[in-house]
Amino acid sequence: MVEQNAKPLPNPERAWHARREVSVPPREEIVARVGPIANAPRLLSGGLANLNLDLGDGRVLRMYPRDASSIPVEVALMRRAWRDLRVPRVLDHGDDFILMERVPHAPTLGAPEHGLALGRALAEVHAVRFGSAGFLAPGADAVARPFSSTTDAYAEHVLSLQHLEPAVRDAILVTVEADRAWLDADPVLLHGDFKASNLHVCDGAPLVLDWEYAYSGPALMDVGQLLRWGAPEAFSEAFAEGYVVGGGVLSGGWRRRAARADAVNLAGLLDRAEDGEKARVLTAAVWRACA
Repeated sequence: MVEQNAKPLPNPERAWHARREVSVPPREEIVARVGPIANAPRLLSGGLANLNLDLGDGRVLRMYPRDASSIPVEVALMRRAWRDLRVPRVLDHGDDFILMERVPHAPTLGAPEHGLALGRALAEVHAVRFGSAGFLAPGADAVARPFSSTTDAYAEHVLSLQHLEPAVRDAILVTVEADRAWLDADPVLLHGDFKASNLHVCDGAPLVLDWEYAYSGPALMDVGQLLRWGAPEAFSEAFAEGYVVGGGVLSGGWRRRAARADAVNLAGLLDRAEDGEKARVLTAAVWRACA
């Protein structure tokens, strides 16, 4: 039983998403993909990468106005027979869209019960292992474009960002290089965006959304995203318990390593930060991760 006063996991990114000005596409564009619709589509979330539209009849249309290359991987992972996590059922898909069921859900709370369930769920994801790190083949069952090394790939990504302050960029690069030994070891299936905004609860089970950034890499990258903005100690301990019970491995200092790994993800967010408050919060998070 989840305690009644448990609060959602901290997530300042929720407010950033709410400030995006994204419009619903013209009705004819939606009909061209899914056929006639009786209701006015409602925007659930959206940005440069994709739009999620509630069609009002138990279906959600996910459209990709910029880059649809992740669709085959997303569809394959959503059709996988998961045991300890829930994903929406894929109803149809095309060159630039996925049509899926609308799954009623509630937010993930900072309660031990939710931490335990998320630990087991993430362990199941990470039980899918690959011989190398890199970007996945369309069936998500192999690595199609391997990295020369995970560390080098992360460093190249950070160097490609155009708007980082030099001191911030250099701190991340030093952190990545210092962690080379474990970043390059034991690549697993990563969700790639395992944070509160994509994690919900459906009938007591974790509902995991938005698999577009999935790839093969070090397991603690997902853990770092989950705990990015902090979590109650009881939640974190229960998460670790569920992860280990589910078959995952957490060695000594795993929280610190996970936070350091997340500096790479924070760098991408910071590079795209447009307002002062968002940039300030992200910059402080990067310095904490690299300290």
